[in-house]
Amino acid sequence: MLEASRWRSLALAIGQLSRPRPLAFGLLAAHALWPLAAAADSDVASAQLEENPYLYLDWFPRDQLEPYLRNQISPICGGMFIEPARDYPNADELPEGAPLRATADSSDWLEDGTAQLRGNVHITQGYRQLFADQVNVNRAENTAYLSGAIEMREPGMLVRGKAAEVHTDSKAASIEDATYVVHEESVHGSARFASREASGELILTQGNYTRCEPDDVFWRMTGGEITIDNVERQGTARNVRLEIADIPVFYFPYMRFPVGDERMSGFLFPSISTSDDNGWDIAVPYYWNIAPQMDATIAPRYIQHRGTGLELEARHLSEWFSTEARLAGLPDDKGGDDDDARRLINEGFPEELVLPAKGEDRWYVNLDQVGGNGGPWRTRIDFSKVSDPDYFRDLDTAELKAPANVSSRALTNLNQTAEASLTLEHWNANVRVQEYQQLSKDRFDTYSQLPRINVNGNYKWNDWHLMLDHEITSFDHQDTQTIQFIADVNDPDSVTTSTRNFVNARRARVDYSYGWDKQWLWGFFNPQVTGIYLGYELSDTFLENPDMDTPEAAAAQLSIDSGLFFERDGNLFSREYVQTLEPRLFLLASSNADQSDFLNVSTSPVDGGNDLLYDTSLFTFSYDQLFRDSRFNGNDRIDDADRAALGLTTRFIDPRSGRDLFAASVGQIFYSNDSRIELAEFIEDVPRSEFAARLESRPTGDLRISSELIYHDSDSTINRGNVTLRYLDDDFRLFNVSYRYLRKEERFDPTDTFLVQGPVRQADISAAWPINDRLSVLARANYDFTFDRELEYLAGLEYDTCCYRTRVLWRRELDNDLADVVPPEELKFDEGVYIELQLKGLAGLGGSVSRILSQGIANFEQREVLKQ
Repeated sequence: MLEASRWRSLALAIGQLSRPRPLAFGLLAAHALWPLAAAADSDVASAQLEENPYLYLDWFPRDQLEPYLRNQISPICGGMFIEPARDYPNADELPEGAPLRATADSSDWLEDGTAQLRGNVHITQGYRQLFADQVNVNRAENTAYLSGAIEMREPGMLVRGKAAEVHTDSKAASIEDATYVVHEESVHGSARFASREASGELILTQGNYTRCEPDDVFWRMTGGEITIDNVERQGTARNVRLEIADIPVFYFPYMRFPVGDERMSGFLFPSISTSDDNGWDIAVPYYWNIAPQMDATIAPRYIQHRGTGLELEARHLSEWFSTEARLAGLPDDKGGDDDDARRLINEGFPEELVLPAKGEDRWYVNLDQVGGNGGPWRTRIDFSKVSDPDYFRDLDTAELKAPANVSSRALTNLNQTAEASLTLEHWNANVRVQEYQQLSKDRFDTYSQLPRINVNGNYKWNDWHLMLDHEITSFDHQDTQTIQFIADVNDPDSVTTSTRNFVNARRARVDYSYGWDKQWLWGFFNPQVTGIYLGYELSDTFLENPDMDTPEAAAAQLSIDSGLFFERDGNLFSREYVQTLEPRLFLLASSNADQSDFLNVSTSPVDGGNDLLYDTSLFTFSYDQLFRDSRFNGNDRIDDADRAALGLTTRFIDPRSGRDLFAASVGQIFYSNDSRIELAEFIEDVPRSEFAARLESRPTGDLRISSELIYHDSDSTINRGNVTLRYLDDDFRLFNVSYRYLRKEERFDPTDTFLVQGPVRQADISAAWPINDRLSVLARANYDFTFDRELEYLAGLEYDTCCYRTRVLWRRELDNDLADVVPPEELKFDEGVYIELQLKGLAGLGGSVSRILSQGIANFEQREVLKQ
C-alpha cells in the first residue's frame, strides 16, 4: 500500500524550492530514466507501448525479462515491477543532507518571486526524484504547482499524476488523478485525488489498491475514502467494497487494516460451509490486536441445525512464556439433522445414547503454554477438554486450530498434561501430571498420573558413560466406572452397561547402567551393564490378597550391541556407486526377574489394574525393534528375555550426493528356552521372533520408496506389511502411493451378519499434479479392501497466480458420527463440494479446503512451502 512517509518525502523535496539553495538549471532537456519517456514520440516507443502497455507502472512481462530476473519470480507470475536505475549525482544519499538539483528546457524567475520551470523538469534531492512538464513555485503563498505528466519516485515507490499542489510551509500536498506502485510488495492502484495532510495522514479519495498483475486485476479494494497513517502503521477505509472480477462482493461502511507487516484489529473474511448434518455453518472472525505481545481472534458462529455459538483464540508472548488459549461454546445444541440417528431413534434406541448431546451445552477448552527462555528450567502445559466425546465429530472448529496434526474428527482421546523440568550439567529433574479424556464411548478412562517424578543423571568420561534413572509415579482412577453403549445396532434391547473396578497404585522404578560406547570407521562395540528395580504400593481395594500390596522385582542385565561396516566401489550402467555390507549383533542376558506377583492381583480377572499395566504395551515389531534393550513401551515390566538379534543391511550409495540409492535390511531375534514375561502371561514355546525386512530407495532426489515386511516363518504367514512411494519435485509435482496390510482374525457381530473386525488391507493414492504453471489437479483415493468400500475420495482443481488462488474440491468420506453405534458395514457416506478462494495480500475464503488437503495428501504442506 502507499506509505505516507514517501508522500511526505516528495512534498519536502518540492518544498525545498522555496529555500535559498544553489540550483543548477540546464538549458538542455534532462534524460528521463526510462527509455520510453526519452522517446515518447518515436516509433520505438510506440512499439514498446503496444507490446507492454503497463510500462508506465515499471511493469515488465515475463518474456521481456532477462533470464536471471525470470528465475527470481515464481512460475505462476507473469512478470514483475522493476525500478529504473538511479544514476544521477547524489542518488544514494539521504535527502536531508543532499543538495537540490533541477534541470528543465527553460526556467524563469519572475519579479513577484515566482519560479517557473518549463519542459522536461527533473528535480532530485538525494534519492528523491520528480519529473513534470511544468512547475510553478509561489514563494509568497508558500505553494508549488505541478502540471503535466507528473512522476514522483523514491526507492521502492512510484507515483504518477496529472496535477499536484504542495504547500511548502505545512508540507501538505494534493495530487489529481494519481497512480502509484510499491515495487517490493507488488502493490499498485489509483485515486481520483490523493492528499497528504499536515498531520502526516495520506487520504485517497475514490481510490483503490490491489496486488494483482496490471494485465490481470482479478480483485481490488475500492473505496470512497482511504486514509493511511504511516506513523501509527494503520489505515482506515470508509465506504469501501471488494471487487472480484469487477463484480462487487463485499461492502464495508468502515474497516481498518494494517500498513506493512503490522498486525491490526479488524474483521477477517468469514468461513462458510454446508453439510447434511449441520446445514449452513458460518463463522465471522474478528481479529483483536490487543498489544504487540498479545492478540485474540473472536469468531461468532452460526450452525443451522445446531444453534449459535462463539469461538475464541488468544495468544500471549512474554520473555518467559508463550501461551495460546482456545475456547469454544455452543449452548443448547439442537442435535443436528442426521437421518441415521433419526432412524435408530424411531426403531426404539434411546435418544440419550444416539444423540447424547442434544439439548446440552457443548464446549471446548485448550491451553498450550511453553515456559523457559533457553535456561535450565522449562515448563509445558498441554490441556484439552471437551464437553462430550462427540464434540469434534459433530462440530469440529471453524477458525481455531485443531488440537492435533490429524483430523480432529479422528481423535480418540485428548491429552491433559502439565510439567516442569530443571536441567543441570549432569542431572535432569522432571515433574509431570497427566490425564487423558476418552472420546470413545465404549471404552473406560485410562489412569491419571498424579504426579510422575523423574530424576535422571548422565555422566560421560571419553567413551564410558554412566546413566542413573529414577521414576516415581502415582496412578489414579475412580475406584469404579460404569459406561453405557449400544452393542448391536439391529437390536434396540442391546443397550449394554459395563462396570469395571480399578486398582490404584504408586510405582517406583530405578535403572542404573554403565557402559562403553566405542566406535571406529569399520564398526562399533557397545557393552553395557544395567541394574533394574521395579516396585508397587497398591491400594488394598479390590486386591485378591491384601497382604500382597507391595509386589516388586529386580534384575541385572548385560547387553552387547556390535556391528561391522564393509564397503566396496562399483559401477553399473556407467553409474558409480558404493556398496556397503553391515552385519549387526545384539545380545541381552538377564537374571531371573520374578514378576509373577504382577499378574492376577485383583478380585476379578476383568478388573482394571488386574495385571498392573498402567502405561505399558509392547512395541510394534519392526526391524529397528530387533536392537532395543526392551520389548516394552512403558515401565510396568522388566524385559527378562535372554536373546540374540541378528541383522544384516546392505546399501548402494551415490558417492556424489551421499543418497541411498537402495538399502535392504533383514533380521530376526532368537530367544533362550527359558520362560519370559509378556504383558499378561509367561511364554516358553516361541524360540524366535518374526522375520523383519525393510527396503528403502531414493533413486532420485525427488523420489522415495520404502517397504517393510513382518513374516512369521513358523506359520508361513505375513503378519504385517506396507509399501510406500513418495514423489515431490521442484516443479511442485506430488504423487503418493501406499498399501498396508495388518493380519487380524475375522470377527462378526452376534448375528454373524456383519464383519466387525478383519485384516487391515488398505490402499491410498493421492496427487497434486500441475497441468501447466497455474492449473493443478488434486486427487486422493483411500480404499478399504477388507470391507470393500472407499474410506475417502477427493477430486479437485487448483488455479494459482500471483494475485489469487482458488481450489474447488469434491469429497466423499465415511460418516463417523455414529462410529460408536453403527457397525462398519452400515456406516454411511458424507459427500460435498468445497470452494476456497485466497486473495493474496488480502484474505481468503474457505480455509477448510487447505486442512482437508493437508490431512489427506502426504507432503502437501511441504509442497505449499516450496511454492512460497
